Amino acid sequence: MTSTSLHHPHHRVAHRQAAWLSALIPLTVVMVGNGLIFATGSEGADPAFESLELAPPGWLVGLVWVAIYPMWGLARWYAARSGRAGRRESWWVVALMAWGLLYPLVTRFDTMPSAWANLASLALVSVTLWRVWTVSRKGAALIIPSVGWIAYATLLGFMALARA
Repeated sequence: MTSTSLHHPHHRVAHRQAAWLSALIPLTVVMVGNGLIFATGSEGADPAFESLELAPPGWLVGLVWVAIYPMWGLARWYAARSGRAGRRESWWVVALMAWGLLYPLVTRFDTMPSAWANLASLALVSVTLWRVWTVSRKGAALIIPSVGWIAYATLLGFMALARA
């Protein structure tokens, strides 16, 4: 493919469609996951966490994840577009999304496993940020907000653990 063919309108449309799908698929998956959490009443299942003054309400936590997952999808897309190394590093974002979806099953919203799983999440998102940064600054920028959110969740998790 020549550089001029990359600017063909067909390629721009395909490029935009791939970006939209990269955001839409994670958004759909996290919305289904949130729906299951809210349908089962699991969002307020940890009394130690819920008693913290700094703890956000369950609906806000769900809303933040609805924003983060499409950003992760786009981060994966930006990384994967940047050659063979980028395709390899983009799998870190896939692993991060998979871990996030498994989190409720692993922790069962219990204080002790949640605190430690949050710490593991913080480590994973930090490594993912670093790996994506090596191939795509735009992709890495889309991961940065989740580092802050997960750091906040980790702090709250250990505060809840101290209170439990």
